[in-house]
Amino acid sequence: MSATDPRMCRRLIVGLAIVGAIVMSGCASQRAARPDLPDDSVLDPATQALDKAVAAHADQFAPRIVDSARRHLTVARDILFSAAEVDRPLTDAEDDRIQTLVEQARLDARAALVKTQAGAVGQKLDQLQGRGSDQNSSAAGGASSSLGGARQQRSGLSPLGSGNNTLGGM
Repeated sequence: MSATDPRMCRRLIVGLAIVGAIVMSGCASQRAARPDLPDDSVLDPATQALDKAVAAHADQFAPRIVDSARRHLTVARDILFSAAEVDRPLTDAEDDRIQTLVEQARLDARAALVKTQAGAVGQKLDQLQGRGSDQNSSAAGGASSSLGGARQQRSGLSPLGSGNNTLGGM
């Protein structure tokens, strides 16, 4: 028997055809078992708001609020995929629940963004007040010395005579 024997070639071809058919049937059954992906565009408003908050580092300033938004989105996504897994449309109750979860996630993301912005403004204000008090003290010292207040500075009295430069005497 040589490699060019016609019977051997036929057996090889038939064997390859059988193996090919088995492989193709396995791929087809896997494709049919996987459900179609649901249309998750209903989640987009909350997803976009959360992305915007995370881009502004809200997970550092408001981690619990960001986590809440993520949880709401996850539950809504789970409802969508559960319905798609059994290849059925959403019920009215599921649709209402998803809408509520998306709105809650969007509001959480917005709250996290606002808290982050407020934190950033507070930090900037602290920086400015820190620099402002340095500038005020040097300006006050300059005013004291120009008024001949070297003796007043040594005694701890301000040029105003109150000994206290804070508002309302606090």
